Amino acid sequence: MPSQDNVAALTEHLSQKMPEFLTDNNIPEPPSTIQYDNQGQIQLPADYPYATQFKRALEETPTLARELQTVNALASHVNEMKKLIPFNEEFSQAQSLAEQNLIVKKYQHLLNDNRENDTMILNFDSEGKLSITSDAV
Repeated sequence: MPSQDNVAALTEHLSQKMPEFLTDNNIPEPPSTIQYDNQGQIQLPADYPYATQFKRALEETPTLARELQTVNALASHVNEMKKLIPFNEEFSQAQSLAEQNLIVKKYQHLLNDNRENDTMILNFDSEGKLSITSDAV
């Protein structure tokens, strides 16, 4: 099961790998952010001047590309699982079927298969250190 520890370990690993990746590919700076669309395609900021070079370098370094996709996916799963903690706590303490039904109704928006998940944002500082946020308000 994905965990925050998995995300933290992979984030640290990528923070160490990114500067070397940039240097090896003559890319002066990382993108400020990386996101993935619904088809899993990388999305870079429109004003990132090295977007083509960065994408080409990722194609030539599939391990790093996979690690970026993996940390994005793990962070997304952990983020969505955290949203269910209050539901799980309340549901486990319900004393009756009626109470369980009310709790399910209260959290129905989290239990719907068609709900929109938050978009994860991989943020890089100027040295290539990675942090992860979501677009949730």
